[in-house]
Amino acid sequence: MSGPSWAAVVCVVGGLAGADLFPRGLAPIDAGKAPAALSASACSGCHADQHADWTASRHGHAWTNAIFQREYRDRPLEWCVHCHAPLREQLDEVRRGGGPLADEGINCAACHLRDGRMVSRTRAPGSPHDRVARADFGGPAFCAGCHQFNFPIIEGSTVTGYTAHPMQETVRQHDAGPLAARPCLDCHAAGQGRHAFPGGHDAAMIARAVTLEACRDGGALEVRLTNAGAGHNVPTGDVHRHLVLRAWRPDAPERLAERVLGRRFEPAPDGGKRTVADTTVPPRETRTLRFPLDGGDDPVSLELRLVYTIDEFPFRGRELAEPTWATMLERQVRPRALPRCGAR
Repeated sequence: MSGPSWAAVVCVVGGLAGADLFPRGLAPIDAGKAPAALSASACSGCHADQHADWTASRHGHAWTNAIFQREYRDRPLEWCVHCHAPLREQLDEVRRGGGPLADEGINCAACHLRDGRMVSRTRAPGSPHDRVARADFGGPAFCAGCHQFNFPIIEGSTVTGYTAHPMQETVRQHDAGPLAARPCLDCHAAGQGRHAFPGGHDAAMIARAVTLEACRDGGALEVRLTNAGAGHNVPTGDVHRHLVLRAWRPDAPERLAERVLGRRFEPAPDGGKRTVADTTVPPRETRTLRFPLDGGDDPVSLELRLVYTIDEFPFRGRELAEPTWATMLERQVRPRALPRCGAR
């Protein structure tokens, strides 16, 4: 059994530029330097601000975060390590039970070091590094190395290739949307020269991603969720991520109603899974959700959550040391004060 070549997959997201810097998740990265030069601490003396950003970033916690670690314990494939702790020396540590380099997750060397040379978009005057300047560095195809891939073909405990069905489509979503000309780093680096990489776990970023409008349509409350701030679908990334919109009367919380937006899959003949439903919200598009209204003009509370895991409320023994969800929006409305739908 075999899937499409990585070249075919990458061409969907804008060409091969940048793709050569990553082994497509099928092998670790060989940065071409001695292990002592691979730690982020080796860069911190001259790049203190960037190091501080990275330390607090999700890249810096790609290997150690509790959500990933729970998934990895359930199925410890080295394929997962190739993106969450991508250096060859990190994989060596993982095979020995772990270590400080693996704990750095996606560190400086994982992105900036190839064949013993520093790689970046530009070469700064007076840089002491043996540096390669590439205009495609940090572009969509570069990010696709870990943020765009199909379901894996698994033989025993080894991933040997990819099926024809997408598992994570963040870069394709970006390239197909209205912000395709805007590089990923414009939003996710959080400023020129920054390395914060805020994303789905950043309160300010997810608060900007979606807007909520409500109106009344006869005996129903209509809620419109618009992806106003993200250049890709909301949510994107991991297959388990989904949105939950809840509506309830504060004086009758037992009558809470909810709507879920996300992706649903079924097994595919090639060994992967195919998408059978996708209600995530593409850039600049809107999803309309309806709730029956009862209780007169009593206020209705609305909460939109981004859920990171398959289980918003983990069972005992599956608890995590970090939140499984984050509130994106909260609103309270009085039905009679809302405009009639279509009257604007």
